[in-house]
Amino acid sequence: MFIEGQSYESIAYNKDLLSGEISESKKSKRQRGIKGKVLLELFNAETKEKIKEAYTENIIPDLYFKDTFLGHFVQGIMGAGNTRRCDNYSWFEYLYLTDNDKPENANEQRIMGNIIGFAHRNTTYSGNDTRRGTINRAESKFEVTDSKIKMNFVFDFPTHAANGKIESIYWAEGDPDNKDYFYLGTAIYGRETADSDYAVYNTTNPKRYWAVNTLFSYARTIKFTSPTKGWILADSRDTNITQSSYIQFPDSLKGQWLMIPFDINTNDVVFWDKVVKLLNSDGNALNIDSSHAVRKYDGLSHVCPYIQPDGELIFIGYYLYSINSESYMRIYKWTKVGVQLSYVDINMSQSFKDTAYNVPFTYRTVSSDGIYLDGCIDIIGYTSRTDSQFNETVYTNRWIRVDAAGNKVQDMNIKPKIGNSTWFGNKGMDSGNIERRCYVYNFYRSANRIYLYYTSTQGGTSFYQVITPQGNLLEAYKMYFSFPNGYGNYYYHNILGTDRWISRYTYAYNNYVQLCIQALLTSRPIGAHTKLAQPVEKTEANTMKVQYMFEVDLINYGEDFY
Repeated sequence: MFIEGQSYESIAYNKDLLSGEISESKKSKRQRGIKGKVLLELFNAETKEKIKEAYTENIIPDLYFKDTFLGHFVQGIMGAGNTRRCDNYSWFEYLYLTDNDKPENANEQRIMGNIIGFAHRNTTYSGNDTRRGTINRAESKFEVTDSKIKMNFVFDFPTHAANGKIESIYWAEGDPDNKDYFYLGTAIYGRETADSDYAVYNTTNPKRYWAVNTLFSYARTIKFTSPTKGWILADSRDTNITQSSYIQFPDSLKGQWLMIPFDINTNDVVFWDKVVKLLNSDGNALNIDSSHAVRKYDGLSHVCPYIQPDGELIFIGYYLYSINSESYMRIYKWTKVGVQLSYVDINMSQSFKDTAYNVPFTYRTVSSDGIYLDGCIDIIGYTSRTDSQFNETVYTNRWIRVDAAGNKVQDMNIKPKIGNSTWFGNKGMDSGNIERRCYVYNFYRSANRIYLYYTSTQGGTSFYQVITPQGNLLEAYKMYFSFPNGYGNYYYHNILGTDRWISRYTYAYNNYVQLCIQALLTSRPIGAHTKLAQPVEKTEANTMKVQYMFEVDLINYGEDFY
């Protein structure tokens, strides 16, 4: 008897038809009324004789079913967001063959391993791409029986394509050039007054319109601590913020640096009685005074809240400036009511220099997101020197963390790691020359994932790399960490203290502003994954056929069960 969600045992096997050797593995699968069955066959290119075959079943991750339900329920029934349809129909656009050796997992989200081959499920291909195969339309079939619908996709790979070790097969949304773009999940916020109405009108709700349109537009930094709550850093000396036709900005808050708490679930968005004025040590506003030795550097770039181990909320922020071509950072710390506790100046160029070669440090970016985790500021940059043997510049990339007192609590060499990725070899980069082919340029972070962007130099190429906070490699290569083109009104935010990301869509036009929050994945998602019992090695002496059948139990709409 079929019981939804009940586990059953599935057998995966590899068979060598020349030696007669058979390898088997058992998998525990959940009954869902949907099965993906995969048969991979290798043929001798000259004799056309089949020499190997591998069979296994797939897993469709929970993400697909949850995304489907949320997309239809929240966006369809509730009318949240700017669409009433679910976008995950495209998760089964491309077939991928990789060397990933990890077993299937219900919580999987992305393609793993080196890409050995891929093919589109509908578009035929006959070119010379060394990875791309083609759908075989003549052999692909659609069949309806009394109890099932069967869809059998057949893909062919010629001798020059998909050569290498194949151990995992995926269905996914994007092709290899686009698989690392963000995926916009379901709208989790964006319903105002009616279905699909996510616009705030200045005529009917001026306070909400003003808060969304002006504060989000002119905020210096926006920190989300949940999908709907967070803090805005604003400079209320900016008349774009204080002079509005739709609300009277409180006079007591003008001319100040402000930390403004918000909750877009509330009608007014801003909690005006909880706004914090960030003051200097004299209790006055932070204002740059060019004639004052200290206050000519008073300003702010970023500020973030931090809950100390004793449970007390404080704010830590910084201001970046330069003197005689050297880079400085002023770090501030305030109480929860904006009383300044301390400030300190750091000469980053000299404090972090390479003392062995007497080379100054060059910072590329500074991030305040890590403050929320442990009160420390992230500084990314490098020192460089000339390697006389090769007459090339060698970059020592570093990730430095400092606390609110300016103490260096971490100085990690973040030399990019190639790992087992084959992508670098195609770009002329290896473990021996990678420090001469790129240097760190940008940095994004969540609680447990660090996204480093290395830019090319001296014949190298640019790429993203993902590591843990301890420096361990998670992903050797990502092409993008961004939205695809055409997403000009979308912004991405990490929910501080987590590995979750959200997208904020904000668009203002005439008398309304639109606001929509959507869940966000940092890579295109997978629709299914199947791991072979043993890897299959394809060479130029082989052609290959991959048959992927979906069996879906027909729903009996004609009987009621009591």
